[in-house]
Amino acid sequence: MEKWKKILKYPLIWLFALFIFGFALWDILTPSREFSEMENRMLQQSPPFSLKSLMAKGEQAYTRKYEKYINDQFVLRDGWITLKSYGESALGKIENNNVAFGKDGYLFEKVFSVDEENLSANLKYMEEFLDKYPDLPVTFSVIPNAYTVLTEKLPAGFAAVSVDQNQRIGELYSRLEGKSSHLKLLELSPVLLEHQEEYIYYRTDHHWTTYGAYLAYGEYVRSLGLEPVPWGELEPHEVEGFYGSFDAKAKKAGTLPDVITWFDIPCRVEVNQQPVDFLHDLSRFEVRDKYSGLMHGNQALTVLYSQCNQNQQEGKTSRVLVVKDSYGNSFAPYLCYNFDEVYVVDLRYLGKMSAVLTDMDLAFDDVLILYNFMNFTTDTNIPKLRY
Repeated sequence: MEKWKKILKYPLIWLFALFIFGFALWDILTPSREFSEMENRMLQQSPPFSLKSLMAKGEQAYTRKYEKYINDQFVLRDGWITLKSYGESALGKIENNNVAFGKDGYLFEKVFSVDEENLSANLKYMEEFLDKYPDLPVTFSVIPNAYTVLTEKLPAGFAAVSVDQNQRIGELYSRLEGKSSHLKLLELSPVLLEHQEEYIYYRTDHHWTTYGAYLAYGEYVRSLGLEPVPWGELEPHEVEGFYGSFDAKAKKAGTLPDVITWFDIPCRVEVNQQPVDFLHDLSRFEVRDKYSGLMHGNQALTVLYSQCNQNQQEGKTSRVLVVKDSYGNSFAPYLCYNFDEVYVVDLRYLGKMSAVLTDMDLAFDDVLILYNFMNFTTDTNIPKLRY
């Protein structure tokens, strides 16, 4: 009895211990989430353990993945991020959660370094892919992220401490140049810089706008000897009130929302071999991650059967394959104006590349590998190109 009396003299300690234990138990019992709608990204899942992964280095290391898993799956993660963001914004900070506040409402992710090991590995996988399909026409294009193009919108001193993407993209191209006689390297920085005063990247999100994607589409089809559909012939539809991934991280007071423009491009659509009624998922335009409504978001395989190909030839079926990250969702639909069939692959969800290039027994006029710079340097799914 005396022992319990002594213990009860310190109720705050017991309450604190109970809180820690209860929170830890809550965290353990809460099911892992696959996707964060607020951050607009896939969350790290519990990595499988093996001695090989334990001894690995870089992004493939078990310890690195497990650390990301713990951080991504922490209970009430979204709430803690929001609370921290609003608190730091209220203190007048000019950046938050690695997002800097630029001019005219633009937000920019701070990029100080590149995962050199993962980048080198991805380039090696690209070389192995080209060796495996030596006769396949391939176009490789790396999209510069917003801060590389919108230089007039950057906060003071931002460019000086950020990775020089134009230089690094040039280095990537130099390494791959000449690796295949059927490889084309498509630069997008010049056309984007030419239009940097226009609305080509979202203010609050890491993606380019559908107009930015259109400019890149024009460069791509011209490199194939084709002409893009005129922008003025497209009938725009707008979705207002879009707050993207940068806003989710920064939570800056008074942030201006973005507008997503989409087009009803005539085509028949299959998503993962299942027909869908429309090119875009209009219901997704009602949720926070409105960008995911474009072309039904990231899917293993999406096929667009064009009903508007301005280059159609009788007796011939033209096909293009786009291997992309989420930037490709606003890019690929334009290709319906130049090809009969547009195959779109996201390696994050596709098991292996040969499932399309070999198993489907199709001939492609071109294979476009299209990634934004930051994603190409960090993506761990590029190895699937080889299989």
